[in-house]
Amino acid sequence: MWWIALYLPQWPLEALGVPTLDAVEDGGGIVCLGPAAAQAGVCLGMSVPAAQARLPQLKVWPRRPEQEARALRALALAALRFSPHLHLRADGLLIEVQSSLRLFGGPLRLWQQFQGVMNTFDVSAHLAAAPFPEAAWLLARVRGPWRLQALAQHRPAGPELGVAQSRHPQAVCRALDALPVPPVLQAWDAPPATHHLLQGLGVATLGQWRALPRAGLQRRLGQEGLSRLDRAYGHAPDPRPFWAPPTAFDERVDLPERTTDAGLIVLALQHLLQALEGWLVAQGRLAQALTLHLLHEARRHESLPDTLHPLRLAAPERRAGLLQRLWAERLHRQPLSAPVVALRLVLQASETPQTQEWQQPLKVATTLQPGSQDPADIRQALARLLDRLQARLGPQAVQGLQCEDDHRPERASCTVPLTGEAAQGFIRPERIEAGWFDGQPVCRDYHVAEGLDHRLCWVFRERRSPNQGWFLHGWFN
Repeated sequence: MWWIALYLPQWPLEALGVPTLDAVEDGGGIVCLGPAAAQAGVCLGMSVPAAQARLPQLKVWPRRPEQEARALRALALAALRFSPHLHLRADGLLIEVQSSLRLFGGPLRLWQQFQGVMNTFDVSAHLAAAPFPEAAWLLARVRGPWRLQALAQHRPAGPELGVAQSRHPQAVCRALDALPVPPVLQAWDAPPATHHLLQGLGVATLGQWRALPRAGLQRRLGQEGLSRLDRAYGHAPDPRPFWAPPTAFDERVDLPERTTDAGLIVLALQHLLQALEGWLVAQGRLAQALTLHLLHEARRHESLPDTLHPLRLAAPERRAGLLQRLWAERLHRQPLSAPVVALRLVLQASETPQTQEWQQPLKVATTLQPGSQDPADIRQALARLLDRLQARLGPQAVQGLQCEDDHRPERASCTVPLTGEAAQGFIRPERIEAGWFDGQPVCRDYHVAEGLDHRLCWVFRERRSPNQGWFLHGWFN
């Protein structure tokens, strides 16, 4: 097994989206604070008046557990693209990625991609990986953020690199042995008696704790402490309940303050789109129609209706970057009627990726003209161009023509929205199906191709024949 742990040390503060120079309290004292407050002498557990006496300009926010859970769910949805085996904690998550290593090209590339996705959320994250979930969590929480090292090397890394990613059990044991006991007990919410006992025995690291006689420790500490220690070192089973993602995508993100700046709204939308991409990958689907809700602040105790930005894609998509560019075009083009306090993204329609033969690469292209594009790629590129043009100019400004049953030229066609199958029709192959009347039926899809000498030819593919190769029908003069 290989587990990746993501620990969020500043989560009560960063989940609110406020500056990390502030602090958060839960009614009983300070539970999270920024570096400026810490340097001024503010400590965890300190009362708000005492903290502001140390730092008068300190701004203290009330803790919002529901907003923390909602923001953490967005992180979890984004991580689903790497594995469905995900375990949520209040201040982070654990994800088992052993079955995904080959899919992502090995542990090194998977680690880099996971780190890249988490960086888009702009949070203080400590990452670590180990063969056992409790080991990965302790390494992430106690040792802090580490940079990447080659996973193929099973030697312990120096202090500047850490061993956060080592898959070798011996290297993980050495890393755990070096962990100081007090922060480990804090991570485990151990009772004060355990602190005092181990301190009285002169135990400073987990390695020293592990070296003590087990029978005596069990009599003094009980079984719980030793069980946690065994799970961390992989000496005892450690089953984890996996998180079940929602069956439909309808997520919300709160802004730190009301704003009319489209740039800030697009930046916050990135979190929702990363969550959407992870959900779509986990479900094996592509987004086809979405609606972005801009939630406004109430005026004089009157709630304002949401501003809706529907988006129907000509080409189903799941990539967050492309969807963000489409909405950026719309949000920068349309002025806001009121300040925005939150965003809500709803997936209204999705589809399973198609695998029909007409979407497979055209083998004739490699023999007729090197570097020529696959028609499926051309369809995708055209549909994305139409999506972007409609996002920038508006749906009514970019439309197609459809034939009508009327002989009058001015009424022989009408405009239709270029979405879905209408956009695909621009490069749809010409299908010829005939011959049923004389006992020699044919069903073929014809395409125009270009040869090495730049001559145009007509090629076709049989649709109802065991021979599925490509055939040359003739050359254009």
